[in-house]
Amino acid sequence: MEHSAHQAKTKRPPGRPKRQEHEEATSQFILKTASDLFMEYGYEPISLQQIAEACGITKAAIYYHFENKPQLFTAAVTTMMERARKTSEEIMQQELPLYDRLVMLAERKLRFPHGDFETILRKASDSLTKEQLESIRRSEESIHHVLTVSFTEAIQKEEVRPLHPLLMAHTLASMLMLGNREVATDINPSPQELARDIIELFWNGVGIEPNSRSGGAQ
Repeated sequence: MEHSAHQAKTKRPPGRPKRQEHEEATSQFILKTASDLFMEYGYEPISLQQIAEACGITKAAIYYHFENKPQLFTAAVTTMMERARKTSEEIMQQELPLYDRLVMLAERKLRFPHGDFETILRKASDSLTKEQLESIRRSEESIHHVLTVSFTEAIQKEEVRPLHPLLMAHTLASMLMLGNREVATDINPSPQELARDIIELFWNGVGIEPNSRSGGAQ
């Protein structure tokens, strides 16, 4: 009996320790909260104290997970972009005409308006290291890569004109960024309406013929 009791006490529970799970959950919550604040207000106006208050934790708890504001900003932005990449990939891999997938992608992006990312990153760049900037740019390019692959496949299927796929990806991303600014003003069409307007404008530039959607939604 004593031997069995000893085994019960020393046997390790399956999975990760609760403390580790709690710390990981806290870290992810900080990243999500920080990315929301940074993307809405920019880098400079947001302090670690404000992020801590928004999370309902102490500033010391922020420092427990992240060394400083630049590190938190980099981690928050790259994590946000990784989520965007996965979402984009899920949409673009669906068995639908390219036009319809692009509309879905645009609607998804415009549903969550935020500040101009290029402006936010430019103002933050003086506080970031070269490695941190490169990490953010790699994350950004991973999203463009998803579109590039889809456009390459569409060219092979003759759904779109044989233009440079990466250029097409960057062009659409820029148009959606402008659309994001319009949604943020709250005086323009709904995200759904604006998404379709943007894709119509883009499609008339890359489609085989104007208004030719290869079976897309009318």
